[in-house]
Amino acid sequence: MAIFLRYFAFSVIGTVMLLQLLLLPGVVGVLVDEGGLSEVAVGWLASLGAMGGAGVSLVMAMRMRHIPPRRVAAIAIGVAIVLDVLSAYTVGPSVLFFILRILSGMATTVAYVLAIAAFARFPSFERGYGLFVTLQFIVSGVGLYVLPVYSASIGADGLYLMFAASGVLALLLTPYLPQKAPSNDENVQPDNELNGSHELGVLLSIATVAAVVGFGVYEMANNAQFTYTERYGVALDLSDQAIGTTLLIASLLGIPGAFAIVVTGDRFGYVVPLGIGIGLSITGLAVLIGTQTLTGYLVGNCLMGFSWAFCLPYIQAFLASLDRNGSALAGGSTASTLGAAIGPAVAASFVGGGGYTSVFAVSIVMFVGAITLFFFSRAKVATQKKLVAT
Repeated sequence: MAIFLRYFAFSVIGTVMLLQLLLLPGVVGVLVDEGGLSEVAVGWLASLGAMGGAGVSLVMAMRMRHIPPRRVAAIAIGVAIVLDVLSAYTVGPSVLFFILRILSGMATTVAYVLAIAAFARFPSFERGYGLFVTLQFIVSGVGLYVLPVYSASIGADGLYLMFAASGVLALLLTPYLPQKAPSNDENVQPDNELNGSHELGVLLSIATVAAVVGFGVYEMANNAQFTYTERYGVALDLSDQAIGTTLLIASLLGIPGAFAIVVTGDRFGYVVPLGIGIGLSITGLAVLIGTQTLTGYLVGNCLMGFSWAFCLPYIQAFLASLDRNGSALAGGSTASTLGAAIGPAVAASFVGGGGYTSVFAVSIVMFVGAITLFFFSRAKVATQKKLVAT
């Protein structure tokens, strides 16, 4: 029970730090309708925030063994709370507001990376990642219902005050984070698959590079197909209600998908389940490409929703197994953020030439590339183990 409470605390901290991403469609609506920003301005705001966060996580990846999680996370969350409160009173198309939101994204990234790295320092960490992703999908589902329905009552200022209040909750849970940096904690055994002597050595190993790039390509593929999923339903002449219901069901299926690893643990390893999960994504996209009916649209999206949530904790657990101190996880966070930012641009470049099905076909190619990289990484780890054993 003690380890479950600790994992739950890590999950809450990480989820709160991801709120602006998890609720992005709803946040966009509130800022456009209530905050006086254009859709283009909000898009740039999200992209700049993501780029700032990616830069922070890359820097952290090279210092993870020397960062005391509890103190640094508390400072970062405290800074984010202050920036959220200031944002509530400066919402609008101004340079100051943009600066505040970019800085907030950087602060929340620091706490997020420390939260996901903390799982790896405890036993059965793969179950912790399953709990984490499960909580993300629950919060996202509830939040994306509440924000559009009550946006007028909440307002743009209320939105950021809500973020600040959730930050207070995360701050109260920081005592559950490890106090000492991994390199100063005698209770932490490196237990790294790569046996790297320092962060840069781990990050530059072939196995880590392959896994980190694989994570980036995986998120690129997911965000490319997700960008035009709703538009594809419109192109099929489906009703708004049918499209909305389909996407809701697909999102809800992410909850059991993410929870699967909590039940199975690592008994099947990490990469083999990933192959199965990504295979479901490819099948879902193939169904969407070949469908002209609501049933096919529903089945394809449900396979995608379940697969996305199913794969994420396995990817995080695999990265954690490469480096229990969190360097590979921080590098993966950088790659996934960049992949998520690039994916929609890739989709946009293909949708004009071949329509939505060409976007889905490109996503299939990227999924194949991602799983190839994960299997290659696992093979390199196995090879290094044999060399060490001999």
